[in-house]
Amino acid sequence: MAISDEDKGKKAKGSSKLKAASRTPQDPEVFDMIGRRLRDYYDDVAKQPVPDRFLELLRKLDKKGEE
Repeated sequence: MAISDEDKGKKAKGSSKLKAASRTPQDPEVFDMIGRRLRDYYDDVAKQPVPDRFLELLRKLDKKGEE
């Protein structure tokens, strides 16, 4: 199967993605990227409202603990 010039151009443009994917887990840039994404994810989750079912469960547990 021959690779067209168009496909070769696409591969050249995506080469930076390939380099990023081939980094080792020990690479400090990988740790930084993971840390940023985890912080973003945590911040998003922390901003979400607490479900009513969960709040009701906490109330029941507090009430049981007082008895």
